[in-house]
Amino acid sequence: MSGQFFFVVGPSGAGKDSLISGVQPLLKPGAFVLARRVITREAMADAEDHDSCSESSFLEREKNGDFLITWQAHGLHYGLPNALLQQIEQGIHVIANGSRNMIEALKRSVPSLQVIEVTAPKEVLRSRLTARKRESAQDIEQRLQRAALAMPQGISCQQVMNDMTLEIGISRLKAALLKSLQETPEVARLLFQKICGQHLSQADYQRLLPAVTQEHFHFNDVQAFLVACTQQLQEDEIIAIAQARTLLYPRISWPKPMVVDKHSMGGTPGSRVTMVVVPIVAAHGLLIPKTSSRAITSAAGTADAMEVLARVDLNFEEVQQCVNATNGCIAWNGKLNHSVLDDALNPMVRPLGLDTRSWSVASILSKKFTAGATHVVIDIPYADSGKVKTEEEAIELAMLFERVGAAIGLVVKAFATNGNAPIGRGIGPALEARDVMQVLDNHPDAPTDLRDKALFFCSQILALDPHVGHVDQGLLMAKKLLQSGAARQSFEAIIAAQGAIEAAPRNVLQVEVRSDQSGVVRAIHGSTISHIARQAGAPSIQQAGVDLKKSIGEFVREGEVLYLIQSTHDGQLQMAHQQAQRQHGYDISN
Repeated sequence: MSGQFFFVVGPSGAGKDSLISGVQPLLKPGAFVLARRVITREAMADAEDHDSCSESSFLEREKNGDFLITWQAHGLHYGLPNALLQQIEQGIHVIANGSRNMIEALKRSVPSLQVIEVTAPKEVLRSRLTARKRESAQDIEQRLQRAALAMPQGISCQQVMNDMTLEIGISRLKAALLKSLQETPEVARLLFQKICGQHLSQADYQRLLPAVTQEHFHFNDVQAFLVACTQQLQEDEIIAIAQARTLLYPRISWPKPMVVDKHSMGGTPGSRVTMVVVPIVAAHGLLIPKTSSRAITSAAGTADAMEVLARVDLNFEEVQQCVNATNGCIAWNGKLNHSVLDDALNPMVRPLGLDTRSWSVASILSKKFTAGATHVVIDIPYADSGKVKTEEEAIELAMLFERVGAAIGLVVKAFATNGNAPIGRGIGPALEARDVMQVLDNHPDAPTDLRDKALFFCSQILALDPHVGHVDQGLLMAKKLLQSGAARQSFEAIIAAQGAIEAAPRNVLQVEVRSDQSGVVRAIHGSTISHIARQAGAPSIQQAGVDLKKSIGEFVREGEVLYLIQSTHDGQLQMAHQQAQRQHGYDISN
């Protein structure tokens, strides 16, 4: 079996030399060789490792046919030796570094030529070339124009995008080299093919994903694969991944045929809708074993707020006991919905600016399926600073959730909701738990936006029950369960079953943030408020956070309190206050 000749080209600033150097140690020893160029130049430190040759000797070797190809640049002679063909005949793969100008000549000389172009977006190339400070802006623009030239006609080229971390770039080059070689194991070929942007089938993912979760591959290659899955997934692949993921773990069986779940894509500060929905739905009699996340970049997640009241770090047996006794639970998903795939992807999302929405559809729904859910209602908030920016994007994503859900056997209803402002008044674990209890207690100070949104989702969930059948009836039943106190009793039972937590007395410190003008509150920037709450210590300090005193649409006078910042740590409270004085997060105008 003959080897392949991989010719790696790329414009200045693309980083092909770094990728070639980085990939060499990762290739099977003896299976690949990096072509050494013959150059009429003495060896120099920090320069290419090459074979030096005098000009006269070079010309004599060229006359004798010792070279595959030769060329001249910068007053020097360059050549690739004919001996490389012998290595290819022996089954050794050759990697050669060169210019696209040499492709035509190589095509005539090499029977197994495969061109790999290392490149990057134009702005990335410009930034890298500018940072080198070697050329004028005009010279850089000329280089960028040459980089945009098409490959010679009839030449197939595998493109390697080097626009992220060096490690991902190296894995992409490795994938381009190995994805088609017969000696590459089949499941590894699938991984490398996806890294290179190829479409995979459901059968492919069913073979590949178990190998990924069982850590059969280098971590950097898994990262490159997951990045590809966020950038290059068609809808049938999203379905294929969801179906393949449902086979990774056994599905949980529950004692009732209908098991519901409510999920939010998150991003709206204070929106503890789930903590109101679960006890209402459980009081109705439907099973709702809810697992929720902790905060990553927000001031609190549902698990953080619930932990103010009850244990959330339940194992599966404890979840079963709680749900069997009360119809519901609100537990932390860290012990229950662990995913090697998502654990590898999550740390990359913000640093690399990844759009993980398509991947999340497959991830979320496969977890719901294996958790035993049969019906799922999904909240997709859209906000200028959120994961989903516009209502149109949210509606499109909602439809995708429903189609993928149907493909794996779930009934899914997804809704686009406005997430541009906080829901409720409290931002931070204890304050958000307070809001929830006020709603369940029918307290006159209960935040109406939290109550109304929770009732909306309850009406949608209850309508899935054949005995209810319609959202209007579902809404009436949800209101009755809330107003009668049945939902509050249900919540108390869930808290007791999970393990109630008695809050230790703490000295909570507060500072006021006042308006610097009179007018109507036009907007509240949730990301700003959430950042201030985190500065105060949320979520690690449960009592830390922001307590909103003015809502959108209210008139506020200059000097009136917009919100309180609270914490048990004076230093963090002062940092949060300083941040609020610089930018309080309210838009106020007449």
